[in-house]
Order: sequence, then structure tokens, then C-alpha cells
Amino acid sequence: MRLSCRSRRRIVVAPNVPPHLIIAALLFSVTAAACAQAAPSDPSYVIRGHQTEVRQQELQDRLERFHSALAGQLRRHARDLLPQIEPPPPIVYGYQILPRILPPAPPAPHGQPQVVSFSWPDCDNHIAAAMKHLAQLESDLAKVAAQPKRQRRAGYEAIVAGYKKALERRRIIDSKVDYNWHWQRQIFSNRPLFNRLHARLEEVNAQIAAPGSPAPSFGATLGINALDFASVADAVDSAGVHQHVISVPFYTDISDAQVVESFQRAIESYWRVRDGENEYRIRLTISTITPEDLYCPRNGKASTSPAAINCGPPARGAHIDLAAHAARFPPGAAVVTSGAESMQIAGPRALVLDAHDQVPRTLAHEFGHILGFPDAYLRGYKDLGADGFSVLELVPDFDDIMSSPGVGSVLTRHFTMLLDAMQVGTFLRAGLAQLYEQHDGNAAAASFRRVLAINPEHYGATLQLAKALDQAGKSDEALPVWQKMLKMAEAAGDHETLKTVRARLSSADAPFGSQR
Repeated sequence: MRLSCRSRRRIVVAPNVPPHLIIAALLFSVTAAACAQAAPSDPSYVIRGHQTEVRQQELQDRLERFHSALAGQLRRHARDLLPQIEPPPPIVYGYQILPRILPPAPPAPHGQPQVVSFSWPDCDNHIAAAMKHLAQLESDLAKVAAQPKRQRRAGYEAIVAGYKKALERRRIIDSKVDYNWHWQRQIFSNRPLFNRLHARLEEVNAQIAAPGSPAPSFGATLGINALDFASVADAVDSAGVHQHVISVPFYTDISDAQVVESFQRAIESYWRVRDGENEYRIRLTISTITPEDLYCPRNGKASTSPAAINCGPPARGAHIDLAAHAARFPPGAAVVTSGAESMQIAGPRALVLDAHDQVPRTLAHEFGHILGFPDAYLRGYKDLGADGFSVLELVPDFDDIMSSPGVGSVLTRHFTMLLDAMQVGTFLRAGLAQLYEQHDGNAAAASFRRVLAINPEHYGATLQLAKALDQAGKSDEALPVWQKMLKMAEAAGDHETLKTVRARLSSADAPFGSQR
């Protein structure tokens, strides 16, 4: 079995340990040191990532040594400062390992839109800067003990403050490394998709850079799957304000009620907009399912099967299949759960938390994906060869939370698009039933046209309208819709749909039937 570099730990051998255990420990440490030389068959980004992880571990080891030296001097000269340097436990990820949800912070200032990048060399630069900071602390610690007693106290206080900053830098580095792993894997696994995304990034960046050019438009096409279970209630309050409250049900198996409450508060605080006489807001209703019930559902009858007797949820900290885990939750609601290495959406409706500190604005951005909003920032990449990939990002609109998770806000247009998408869902479901269950092509076509009146570029409605018109015997009317669908499928790289469209267009005298 090959030892994962991500499971490395520093080896400390205590006195009087039997020789065979010392040999085992040394073999383990040799394997860990060899992580910088990953298997030749590994992709470049993996080999390079393991090299960065070795540097990351060197930083952690050096922090631990500095902590020991600092604690030793504080015990002699400033014992009351000892509690301030207790290092936090290392960040690990896994099931029921939850983040700290920090208080809201004011958005940081930002400049003009520009392409930013991150990569393994960037992570190394952050580690090198942290090492330089730590070297200065080591130098200061060596000097402070020789200072007069009156000056020594101020010196130790400054070093303790510097050590806390070093710990925070390490947390940020750990987060950057995990985030890098996630996107390096994504790019390697789907180069054609990222080639298309990169072309779009370059196109928009050129528009932004062109003198006097108008700001590019960044419309978003909403999905509808996650909106099937949302509902809206409209009312007018005593002040004459029109309230539009969208209720979104959630399931969770998170056992920490405080984290769940913080999550709900973050979403409901950010997803609230007042615009003249209209107020729009999200309301969450969160139902808890215990891990035991999620993995061993009870149907009122005791089961004697071995699978039922031996079933049980993952242990705390276990690494789980996120998609399979999310699929265990009942239908009819979104999901917030745990177990991700880097916070992400699993399937169409599950937000999976990681172990890194999170701010409410970032949670509000991820919740936007549950509602169906795509990222409005643009992502591309550059192949760095042996250094893996440089992941590129462009934030075109810092006011939009889906474009800028760090400083953006929820805007009125998010709610109007969401309400439109909910209408789209209603019309689309009606059209599908009319087309495939009632076999009424005319009624189905009318429903799909109502979808396209709201969103003219809706992918599914365009395809289904073409099929509905064929079913209604309106082949000539269907033909331009099929031609439009051809361009849309080519742009999306949707090969299965392209087969269907090309088959239909290749024989205008043989209308496409009512098969999905």
C-alpha cells in the first residue's frame, strides 16, 4: 500500500523504545521525506503538489519547534503569557469536522477587474514568506532573554503577538493548498471544459481592457432543479412595503446546533434586499436528520438482515463519498452537511462544509449555487508543465456576490431572476407533462414558449420546444428551433444532444419523434 503524502506526520521517538519500533518509525519518516518524489506515473500537478506539501510540513515542524522554545522561555520569564501561545489543533477534514463561522467583516477595498492566479509556486511563495517571518521571530527570541528585565516583558509580548500571526498565516496557507488541490484536479479531469472557460475569460478580459468599451454584460441562466422545492409568499406589511419571502427548506445531519444557527443567520442576513417599496428575502426552514437515521433509516419494522444490524454512520473525521452521502437525504429540500476538503456543492442541492474558517458572505455565495446561480466570475488556466497549472480567475463585477464572494452583495436582480426561474420551473414541468404524458404537442409548445419568454436562451426549453413542435406536426416551425439548438449544443460541448439535433436536421422530411 502506498503511503499518501497527505497523511504525513512528524516522527518523534521517545527514550527506551524497542529497536524494531525505532526502525519502523524511521521507515515511515523516510517514506514521508520521499513524498516530494511522487510516482513517475503521477500527473505533473500531483508530483508538484506533493513537493509543496513537504514545504508545508517543514513550516509546521518549524512552528512546533519555535513554540517549544518560546514556551520554555516564557516559563522562566513571563509565565502569565503561556496561555496565549497554545497552538490550535491542526486542521483535518472529514465527516462532522466543522468550520468556525466567523462574525461578518466589512468588505475589503477592491480595484479594477483583473485576472488573478494561484498555483503551487504561489503556495511556495506564501510558505517562504511565512518562513522568513518565523526566522525573524526566532532571532528576536534569541535576543530577548539577554535584555534587561524591564525591556524583556515588552519583547516577549511582541513575540507572542508575532507567533499568533504566524499561526494565522499557517491556517491561510493550509486553506490555499487545499483549494489548489481541488482546482488542479478539476482542470486535469476536464481540460475541454476549462479550455472553453479560458476562452471566455480571455474574451471578457479583452473587453474590459479595451479603452472606451462598454462594460460586458454578465447574465446568468438559472437551473431549475434546486428550485422545485422553494415557495414564495407575497404580502404587504403595515408600512406598505411589498414583502416577497422565498422559503427554502433544508435538511442537515450536522450535530452542532450553533453551526447550523450561524449558517441560517448568514444566509438570511445576506439574502435580504430592500428596493423602494419592495423587500425581498430568503427564509430557511432547517430540519435535522441524525446521522444514525440517515444511514440506518427506520421504517417502523425491525430488520434482522446483517446489513441493517451492522449499519451505522461514518465515524467523525471519516473521508466520505460526498455525492453518495448527499444522495441519502430525502428529496424535497436542499442539504447542508459536512465532510469536504474544500467547501463545495455536491449534486444539485447539497452544500458540503469543510474545516476551514468561513465568513458569512462566502456561505451566502455558496447558497446562491443551491438556488441555481452559477459563478459569475470567470475561470481559466495556464499549463505550467512540471509545475502543474496556474489557475486563473477574473472578477468582472465586484458588486455581485456571485461574481465576487469576498466583497459582493445580493442584489435586487438576484431575486427577480430567482422569481422568474421559479416561474420557469412551473412552466417547464407543465410542458414536460403535456409532451411526454399527455402527448399534447400544442399545449407543450405553449408552455415552453412561456419559459423562453422569460429566458430566451433556456437550453432545455429550446430543445423541448423543438420536439413539441414536431409532435404537433409543425415541422417547418420546428426547423429554426432545431437550428438554434444546434448552435447552443455546439457551444456547450453537449455531444449527446448534438447527435439528436444532427439526426433531426439531416432529414427534414422525417420529423423527430417524441422521445426524450
